[in-house]
Amino acid sequence: MKSFRRTLLQAFALSPLALNLSLPALAQNSLTTTAIDDKLTLISGAGVNVVVAVGPESVVVVDGGLAENADALLAQIDAIAAGKPIAALFNTNWRPDKCGLNQALAARGVPIIAHENTRLWQNAEFYSEWLDLEHTPMPKEMQANQTFYDKGTLTLGDETIEYGWISQAATDGDIYVHFKKSDVLVVGDMVGNGAYPLLDYVTGGWIGGAQKAVRGLIELSSDSTKIVASQGGPVNKAHLEKQAAMLDHAYEKVAEAFKTGRSLKEFKAADPMQPFNAEWGDPDLFLALLYKGTWYHIPGRAVQGII
Repeated sequence: MKSFRRTLLQAFALSPLALNLSLPALAQNSLTTTAIDDKLTLISGAGVNVVVAVGPESVVVVDGGLAENADALLAQIDAIAAGKPIAALFNTNWRPDKCGLNQALAARGVPIIAHENTRLWQNAEFYSEWLDLEHTPMPKEMQANQTFYDKGTLTLGDETIEYGWISQAATDGDIYVHFKKSDVLVVGDMVGNGAYPLLDYVTGGWIGGAQKAVRGLIELSSDSTKIVASQGGPVNKAHLEKQAAMLDHAYEKVAEAFKTGRSLKEFKAADPMQPFNAEWGDPDLFLALLYKGTWYHIPGRAVQGII
């Protein structure tokens, strides 16, 4: 057992690795809202993008920000809702920046929808090597209380909300939430926006799954689909296609590294993502997670030619 124990929330506030990844919203002092269309609103500044969909009688929320921002975020959502109750909250994965509203909304009796793997991680005690911290289980009442394995559907007035799981990606429980009439696809950590995507190998993320996930998201998208990732403004199908090309390149490079016996240090020194850094940013953490996550899949022959 490590000599210290921290919660993931504390680690995300303090860890330079985490800050280097994709949490610019932590530096913001207030929440900001942007209309996606006449029914959907994007709230930024809570630690992650939060999407609020307003129906004729209720609202649906996708992701809950960090717990430290819960009061301000909930007040903003209630203002957008104009007295309408929250009918459902989605956790797009288990990470703390997705689950900050769980406690408050569970107390209101709101269904918290997530993949079953997300609930299992919320309930788990485990050590995260790349963050060097211990994760302790969330209280049961704060965990997702309506889970699924494949797909599901909700209705919100005349809006059909389809949600589902495609593959391991950033974790093994990442889901999308697709507002079909508005053609808005919320994708959480499966898509990077201004930074390389997360491949958290400790909780099931890896490059092969990320490749499959982005291809699945492309199939769900049209040229007019607005795609909302965990950070940044909405992107489009062309952005997904760029990510697919980047991930294919990353897979080829990490497979080559293992076939030639290169260490992580040697892999990084070769600057394998150089053609993509101008768009995706600093690759250091991405390369570490890419390399270690692939290593754990080698016994399953995920990389051709490696035993």
